[in-house]
Amino acid sequence: MLLVSAFAGFTPAQAQEIPREEVYYHSSSWGPPPGWNPLLPDTGWFATIMYPQLYLYSPYTDEWIPYVAESYEWIDKYTLEVKIRGDAKWWDGQPITAEDLKYTFELGKKYTIGDFSPFWDYIEEINAIDDKTVWIVTSEKKLNNFQMLSVLNTYFLPKHRWEVLEKDLGEKISTEFRDDDPEKIVGAGPYKLMTWTEEVYYYERVDDWWGKDLFGLPTPKYVAHRTFKDNIAAALAFEAGELDVMTHFTPKIWEIWEVKGLARRTYYASRPYYIGGDLVSVYINYAKPPLDNRDVRRAIAHVIPFDELISKAYFNYSIRAAAVPIVHTSPAAKFIDEDLVEQYKFEFDLDKAKKILDDAGIIDRNGDGVREMPDGTKLGPFTIQVPYGWSDWMMMCDIIATNLRTIGIDTTTEFPDFSVWWDRLARKEWDLVIGWDAGVGFNHPWNSFRWIMDPRLSHPAGNWENYENPDVMPLIDAAAKESDEAKLMEIYGQLQEMFLRDLPGVPLFYGAVWYEYSEDYWVGWPNEENGYWFANFWTWPSNMPALFSVAPKGQTPREPEWVDELKIPTSKIFADLAAAPAHGLVTVTRTVTKTETSVVETTVRQTVTETTTTTAQVTVPTMDVASVAGAGVVALIVGVVVGWLVGSRKKA
Repeated sequence: MLLVSAFAGFTPAQAQEIPREEVYYHSSSWGPPPGWNPLLPDTGWFATIMYPQLYLYSPYTDEWIPYVAESYEWIDKYTLEVKIRGDAKWWDGQPITAEDLKYTFELGKKYTIGDFSPFWDYIEEINAIDDKTVWIVTSEKKLNNFQMLSVLNTYFLPKHRWEVLEKDLGEKISTEFRDDDPEKIVGAGPYKLMTWTEEVYYYERVDDWWGKDLFGLPTPKYVAHRTFKDNIAAALAFEAGELDVMTHFTPKIWEIWEVKGLARRTYYASRPYYIGGDLVSVYINYAKPPLDNRDVRRAIAHVIPFDELISKAYFNYSIRAAAVPIVHTSPAAKFIDEDLVEQYKFEFDLDKAKKILDDAGIIDRNGDGVREMPDGTKLGPFTIQVPYGWSDWMMMCDIIATNLRTIGIDTTTEFPDFSVWWDRLARKEWDLVIGWDAGVGFNHPWNSFRWIMDPRLSHPAGNWENYENPDVMPLIDAAAKESDEAKLMEIYGQLQEMFLRDLPGVPLFYGAVWYEYSEDYWVGWPNEENGYWFANFWTWPSNMPALFSVAPKGQTPREPEWVDELKIPTSKIFADLAAAPAHGLVTVTRTVTKTETSVVETTVRQTVTETTTTTAQVTVPTMDVASVAGAGVVALIVGVVVGWLVGSRKKA
C-alpha cells in the first residue's frame, strides 16, 4: 500500500491508501516536473494524455487510429477535411469542436510555440466549417502533404478555457504558465492529474470520459510517475518491482531475466532488445571555426570507433547507421545512394584521420601535441558534451575525446545538467555533441534531411549544428511536393552528396526506443510476440491503446478489438489523396446546422456559406492535373516532433 494523502494537492476525499495493484508506476523524466501546460517547451510526463488529438499514430507500423476524429476526406489536394466525433466532450461537459482545434493551432501564429508555430510554414488556414468539421488548407506554395497529416496527431486545447487564460497571460501562456493545479485543468482524455510532488505525480482514471462507450476504459485506475536522480537509481527500483514500465538506459538489461529470473522484459527478448528509432549522430558546430573546415570534420569522422561505441557503451542495443540520414532498416532505404556512400566512405581509422590533416597542412607546428591550421589557429581546446546522467552517451564522449587527442585535436568531455546543455545548444556555445534527428515515421527521410541540413531551422527545431548551405533549401522544398520515385531519387542523391561532402553530422547508430516492463503486477505489455499497438511510452495519447491491453497479473490480457477495427495505414491516406479531385471546379453539397449565417473564405478561394438547416453548395477551385503529380509522399512533422524527440532522449 502507498499512503498518498501527504502529497501536495490532495483534497480530504483523496486522502486514502491506493492499492499497489491499481497503480501503473512509470519512470521516464529527470528532475522536477516543469508543469502540465502542454504549450511549454517541456511538460510533465503523460500530460498530453489529458488532451484530445484527431488520430493516434504509431511510427513503427505506420498506422493511424481515429481518436477524436470520426473520419477524414481530401476535398482536393490542398484541403483535408476532418469530422470530429459528435459525442466528444471536455471534462466540464462542453463539446469538443472545430473551433477548439482552430484556436489552438492559431496560438502558434501569435506566439513562438514549438508544437504549433512551424505548422504555419506549410498550411494556410485551419477553418471551422461547422462545430464538428474542420478544413486544413494549404496552397501550391506551401504544399507539404505530410505536414498536413501532422495536424492529425497533434493535441489541442479547449478554447473556452484557454482564451480566458490568454487574455491574462499573453505570450506567457507558452513560457511561464505551469497549469499545475489539478482542479483547474480542463481536458478530455481518459486520465486527469490528481496530485503531484517533485518526486512523484499521480493521474486518476476518468471513468465518465466521453470515449467510454467507444473505447471502454483503460485498465489501471491510477498512473503514476516517479523521478530518480539517475539511470542506476531507476534500474534498482525497476528490479525491485517499484516500477511497472520505465524508459531508461540500463547496462546488460538482459541479466535481469536471463540471470536473475525476474519477470522483466524489453520489446525484444534478445539482441538488440529495443526497437530502433531516431538517427543518433555526432554533430559538429559549423558556427565555430575551424570546426567548419571540411578536412577537420572528415578527420573527426575517422576517429569514431562505431562498433566499439555500440558494443561497449551501448551494450549492443542498436546497429550501426547508414552513412547518410536515411534509416536503412526502413522502407526509405531504397533512396540510399550506395555509390556516393562508397565514394565518401568513412571508417574508424586513426592513421587515415592523421593523413587527412597532414595533407591539408593542419599539423603540430610547435610540438605541444595539438595541431594548428595553416593560419596558426589551434585545433582546440574543444569539448564534446551530453547531459549528465546519460551514462551510455557519456562513455561514448570519453572514447571519442580520447581518440581526438590521439590525432592532435585537443578535446575534453563535459557533462552539464540537461537544462544547461539545452541552453548552450540554443546559444551555439558548444563544439561537439551527440544528438538525435527527426526519426522514422510517415515523413522519413525528408524529415531527417530537413532536421539536419535545412539552414532555415535552428535548435531546437533542427539544424543543431548550424549548417549553412542555401543549395539545400530548394531540394528540401522540392522533395516535399514530389511523388515520382525517380525524381525523388535524384533529389535525395543531391542531398546525400552535400551531406557526405560537408558532414554536418556523423551518423552513429539508431537510438534505442527505451522501454522496459515488469510483469509483477500487470501483464500484456506490447512486445514482439503479441504485436500489440506500440508507439512510445512518452508520446501520449498516441500510445493510449497500451493501457487498454494490459491486465492485472493472473488475468488474460488482450488487445481491444477497436485497434484492429479502426487502424488504417498511411498508404491508404495517400491513396485517397491521389483519388481526390485534381483540377477544375468541384461542387460539394453538405447540410449544416448553424443558427447564424456566415462566410468562410480560404486562401485557395474556397467558400462555404452556412445557414440554418439548409443545404450549402460549396464550389472548390483546384489546380491543374499536372501539379497533382507533385502531391508528396514525403514531408515532416516539425513542431510536434520537437517535443517528441526531446522527450525520447531525456528519458534515456
